[in-house]
Amino acid sequence: MLASGQLEVWPWQDSTLRGERFELSTWLPSFEQVLQSGPAAGYAQTRFMGHMEWALLDLPGVGDLIEYETLVNYVISKYEGSVICTYDLTKFGASVVMDALRTHPAVIIGGLLQENPFFVPPDELLQEIRQRRSAIESASTAE
Repeated sequence: MLASGQLEVWPWQDSTLRGERFELSTWLPSFEQVLQSGPAAGYAQTRFMGHMEWALLDLPGVGDLIEYETLVNYVISKYEGSVICTYDLTKFGASVVMDALRTHPAVIIGGLLQENPFFVPPDELLQEIRQRRSAIESASTAE
């Protein structure tokens, strides 16, 4: 499958963490190019699986994880196929897991795909993320 181009495996250093940092403005268009590449190569759809442990690294930009996960909804809605973000629940804290859950309209829990009751529409969640960021910045400048 690798030789035929049906399967691609990218390490974090060649995808989400180019240059030892996460650049939301760079990776989002790259992600969209990946979703376009399957149909462009003649495949009916692209399936994408991202292992999210890269966000546990202490590197610039990884704090934009939830904003990225929210913005991905605008991209994936334009394409046929599946996108799965995997989180090892033993490695991520509860607040990150809950925020990540809120970004996904469907979840697989216990091996079952189901509609996510915690999902928040992207426009609403982006506003909340920006309000949180603003509050944190205000608090840090007040000190």
